[in-house]
Amino acid sequence: MFDIDGTLVDTAGLDGDLYAAAVRSVLGVEVDPTWASYTHVTDSGVLDEVLRGGDYGARAAELRAEVASRFVAATRAYLAGHERAIREINGAVRLIERLGQEPGVRVAIATGGWYETATLKLRYVGIDPKRLALATGSDAVARTAIMRLAELRASGDEVFRRVTYFGDSPWDQRASTALGYDFVAVGRGVEHVVRFDDLTDYAAIAAHLGI
Repeated sequence: MFDIDGTLVDTAGLDGDLYAAAVRSVLGVEVDPTWASYTHVTDSGVLDEVLRGGDYGARAAELRAEVASRFVAATRAYLAGHERAIREINGAVRLIERLGQEPGVRVAIATGGWYETATLKLRYVGIDPKRLALATGSDAVARTAIMRLAELRASGDEVFRRVTYFGDSPWDQRASTALGYDFVAVGRGVEHVVRFDDLTDYAAIAAHLGI
């Protein structure tokens, strides 16, 4: 199971910048750029917390939809206008392809981003979201709930012996621990006993997964 931003796709801060701009333009509020102050570091979770902190009353649902709409539109426009706006984390596309061919392995994606932007970014780097079990911040607020849903969508009637989550942030690590998942850190955003700078070393990753 994979996170997207910073794990499969290198957005170089673009995602957070566009999200913050959408919240600012609709609500006139600045979000915490470190995300550390929020209970649920997901698109829906951060926005819900921001809305609860203001006096928006009956307009909250309308404003929530407006923020999401502006964020999706801004992401789509930026990607359309910048040929190399984002790129895959090295080895990501090939790793997804190879794991999908391994017997007894199911590949899923669980991201705190909303469905529309998540699928935009995956397609941009060459990963077809329709071929994978996918759960996003459009499905749930809590990251643990998103991850559980991705597991359910991948499993069908099967019972998994092991679930491994690849992520790049402390909240990915905490959610994995809470769920009893094996965790693999990608990049340098979080210290962990199992960590890869990128996803190019298939042999080492496969060995860790027991393939």
